[in-house]
Amino acid sequence: MNFRTLFALTAVLSVASNALSQGRGGGIPNVTPEQTAALTQMNVNLTAVTQALTAARGELVATALAQPRNDAAIRAKAQAIGDAEAAVAIARADAFARIQASSNKLAPDQVAALAGDAARGGRGGGGRGAVGVPDLSPGQGSALVSLNSRLASFTQTVNTARAEVTSASYKLPRNDTDIKAKADAVAGAEAALAGARAGWFATLQASPNQLAPNQVAALIARGGALPTGFTEPDPMDFNDHFGYVSLFDGVSLKGWDGNPKFWRAEGGAIVGESTPENPSGNTYIVYRDVEAHDFTLKFEMKIEGNGGSGLQYRSKTGIPWSRPIAANVIANTGPVNLNWMMTGPQADFWPAQVYTGQFYSENTPMGIMAWRGQAVEGAGLGSKRLMGNLGDRAELGKLVKMNDWNQYTVIARGGTLIHIVNGQVMAIMVDDDPASSNNQSGLFGIEIEAITRVSVRNMWLKKLN
Repeated sequence: MNFRTLFALTAVLSVASNALSQGRGGGIPNVTPEQTAALTQMNVNLTAVTQALTAARGELVATALAQPRNDAAIRAKAQAIGDAEAAVAIARADAFARIQASSNKLAPDQVAALAGDAARGGRGGGGRGAVGVPDLSPGQGSALVSLNSRLASFTQTVNTARAEVTSASYKLPRNDTDIKAKADAVAGAEAALAGARAGWFATLQASPNQLAPNQVAALIARGGALPTGFTEPDPMDFNDHFGYVSLFDGVSLKGWDGNPKFWRAEGGAIVGESTPENPSGNTYIVYRDVEAHDFTLKFEMKIEGNGGSGLQYRSKTGIPWSRPIAANVIANTGPVNLNWMMTGPQADFWPAQVYTGQFYSENTPMGIMAWRGQAVEGAGLGSKRLMGNLGDRAELGKLVKMNDWNQYTVIARGGTLIHIVNGQVMAIMVDDDPASSNNQSGLFGIEIEAITRVSVRNMWLKKLN
C-alpha cells in the first residue's frame, strides 16, 4: 500500500468516524434521530472531496521529504491543499444549507457543537491505528521526537487555520470570499510547515541518523511526524527482514557445525533426521558464525513424526553432558562429541507433547523454567514463581501444527526471554540472575531428540548486541 492509498483511506475513515460520532450524538445537544441521519448523509456526501483534500496533504508531505528540496513544488502543493480545503468547505456549506432549509434544521447551540466536532475531526494526528516507523535506532528515534517538537507551532497554526475554514462553512448564507480567504490562510500555513519539515529532514538525511527508504515511506504515511496520541502496533510481518541477517543460505550448511550422520541441507531447509537404524539421541547442529545476547530471531520449524526438537540460543558447546546417553546411540555414534552438544536456553518444540513453546534450560539443573502458557519470574538456580498465565496449556497446543511448518519467534532482551509460536506468546521467562547461564551471550543451534525428522528454514536474526 503506497502513501497515497494510506492518505485516501485515512480520509474515508475520518468521514466515517464523524458520521458515527454524530450518530451517537457526538456532543451535539438534543440531536434527533432525523437530524442524525441527515448529518450522517452529509458526511457520506463529502467523502470524495475529503479524499481529495487528504491526498493533497499527503502529496505535500512527500514533496517536503523529497531530496533535493524544491520550494516551488512545496508552494504549489500547499496551494493545492488550499484549493481542496475551499472545495470541502463549499460542499459542506451547501449540504448544511439543505439541512437548515429542512424540517431537521439545527438550533444555534447544535450548529456550534457541530462546527467544533467537525473541526476537531479534520485535524488528523496520531490516533489509534497510526502507522509507525520501522526499525528506528535510538538516534533516529530521538531525531524524530525532536521533529515533533520543532514542528509543533507550525502544526498548531495549520490546525487553527483549518478550524477557521470549517467554521466558515457553517455560516449562512454561504460566503465564498470568506471561505477562499481562510482556505488561502491554510495554504500559507501548510507551506510554512512543509518548508520547516523539509529543512529539518535535509539535516537529518545528512547525519549518521539518516532514514532508510522504507522508513521515509512510513514517515510519509504518518503525515511527516511521529504519532502524538494512542496508537496500536503494526501487526507482525513474519517476512519482514529489515535489520535482520540470514543464518541459513537455503542450500548449504555454511557456518553450521553438526554430525553429518544426522544433518544436511535439503529442499531449502536444514534437516536433521534420526531413525531406528541411525539413532542420534540428543545432538545439535551449531551455528558458529554469530554469538548474541539481545536479539529477535524468526524461523520456521517442522517435526515429522512424534519426536522433539528445539532452538538453542545464548548457548555454549564443550560442556560435559549431564544426561544419560542410550547404549544404542553410543554404539552408532561413538563417544559423545561435546562440540555437538549444547548447554543453555532452548525454545522447545515437540508438537506431539506439551512442551512446544516452553522455556527449557538444556543440560543444566534448571530444566523447564516456564511451561507453555506461563509467565515466570526467577533467578537462575534459585526459586521461581508463576506471575501469570498466558492461556490454557492444552488450548495453546492447538495452535501448534503437526507435520507442518510453524512460525517461531524468540525475543531476548536482558533477562527477559519470550517465545512466540504462530503469533501466540507461549512462554515468558524473566531470569534476574546476571550470572545465570540463561543470561550469557552464546550460540544458536538446532536440536534433534529421539526418532524423528526436524526441518528448519527461513532463519533471520536481528542482533542488538
